[in-house]
Amino acid sequence: MLSDAEVLKNSQTSPWMFGILVDRYEEAFIRKGEYVLRSREDAEDAVQDTFLKIYKYASKFSERKNASFQSWAYKILTNTCYTHLSKKMKEIARTQMLDFAELDVVNGLDNSEEGNRSSVAQSILLRLPERLSRLLSLYFFEDKSYAEIADVEHISISAVRSGLHRAKKQFKELGVEIS
Repeated sequence: MLSDAEVLKNSQTSPWMFGILVDRYEEAFIRKGEYVLRSREDAEDAVQDTFLKIYKYASKFSERKNASFQSWAYKILTNTCYTHLSKKMKEIARTQMLDFAELDVVNGLDNSEEGNRSSVAQSILLRLPERLSRLLSLYFFEDKSYAEIADVEHISISAVRSGLHRAKKQFKELGVEIS
């Protein structure tokens, strides 16, 4: 049986041999990726990227004392997982930055930026279901309280609260899709 290093070296002239390494390490890599990323789907993406990098940089690998193929490959996997995690965290942070208070007119912005934000907000509001869009408009643009919205919409305060929660969530999701 060929060692991992030999299989990697031979895969450069016989690409089908790289499948041997994939078979040997795929499940273990996915488990490690899931541990870091907390998602099977994200782990599978990271593992795929890892195998691409291993193949691409195969010529740079050389076995040394205390540096086996396995340690090299796991280092690539770990770095790839952390890169994926970093991208995921940036996306989450970008979503959280979509602050609903910014739907109101913000002082200190120049007119073009203010108009741009307003048009983006209006575009998102148009994509929401009518009832949810109306709740957000009453709350943010007309500055109405939960009780006032409940009165206008002929619904309970708890229905206003849950409706606004749902509307804010959908607003954020649509905002991420647009940006």
